[in-house]
Amino acid sequence: METQVQSNPQLMSKFLFDQSCVRGEHVELDQDWQSMIQYHHYPKCVTRMLGEFTAGTLLLAATIKFNGSVTLQVRGDGPVSMLVVEVQNNLAVRAMAKVSPNIELSDDMDMTQLINANGKGQCVITLNSFDKVTGQLYQGVVALNSSSVATVLENYMLQSEQLHTRFWLASSAEKIAGMLIQKMPDIGGNSENNTDSDAWNRIVQLTDTITSDELLSLQGTEVLQRLYWQEKLQLLACESVVFQCHCSRSRTDDLLRSLGQKELQEHLEKEHRIDITCQFCNRVQTYDEEDVKNLFINENQQTEEKTIQ
Repeated sequence: METQVQSNPQLMSKFLFDQSCVRGEHVELDQDWQSMIQYHHYPKCVTRMLGEFTAGTLLLAATIKFNGSVTLQVRGDGPVSMLVVEVQNNLAVRAMAKVSPNIELSDDMDMTQLINANGKGQCVITLNSFDKVTGQLYQGVVALNSSSVATVLENYMLQSEQLHTRFWLASSAEKIAGMLIQKMPDIGGNSENNTDSDAWNRIVQLTDTITSDELLSLQGTEVLQRLYWQEKLQLLACESVVFQCHCSRSRTDDLLRSLGQKELQEHLEKEHRIDITCQFCNRVQTYDEEDVKNLFINENQQTEEKTIQ
C-alpha cells in the first residue's frame, strides 16, 4: 500500500486501486455521532441500526457529486415506525429514529424485527437539488428484504445505478464506521487502466475479513493498511464529516406563526407554555405568552395601521 491515509475520527476517505476499475470509501464518526444521539436515549438495538444506516448513507452520498442532499427514509410496522438520515453535499449529516413508547426491546433485535415485522417495510432514497429550478433529481424505493442494512443498500445501488457495490457497516453508542467497495464501469478512461482483471473478487475477499469490532476500534489508516497492505492504493480525497442539525429559533418562529395566534393562545391557556422539540437533535424550544405575543407583534401593528387608515 503506497499512500498513507491520515487518521481522523470524523473523516471520509476515498481511494482507488491502481490498474483496476475498483474504488473504495471508508468513513468514521465518533464525537459527532455521540452528539447526534445523546439526548434520544435509544435502545441499544435501535442505536446500532440507526448508526449503520447513517454510516451507509454517508458512504452512498460520497459517491454522488451534485449540489444537493441525500435523504434516506425507512418506514415500517415494527417498534421503529420511521428512520431518517439526511446528508448534505458537504457531508453534514443528521439522523433520527421514531420508536414506539412502552415497548421493551432486546439488545440483539435486528432490522426485520425492529422495522419490518410484517414485511411491509420500505426504504426510500431521495436526491434533492439545492437548485430551486431543478428540484428533486431522483427517488428510488427498495424493499427491506433482508435483516442486513448493508444488503439493503447494496440492492439499492444495483437497482438504481447498476453498479456492483459492497458495504461493511458497524455501529455502537460511541462510534459508527463503514466501508464501501464499488466496481466501476469498464468503459472509457477506466478500461485503459484495467489490467488487473481479478481485482474486484480479490478486494472483496480481503474486505470481507474486516470485523465490526475492528471497524469500531481502528482508525481509517489502520483499517486500510491491514486490509490492503499488498495492494497499490491511491488516495483520492479525505473530507471531514460533521453532525449538523438545521433547526433554529427562527425556523420554529416561522412554524408557530403558520399555526396562527388564536391556536397558540388556546394552547397556552391549557398548558401555559409551548414546547417544540426537534426530532433530529431533540433540542427543545420553549415559548411563553410573551414569546407568542412577540411573534405576531409586527403583524398586529400592520393590522392596526390598516384599521386607522
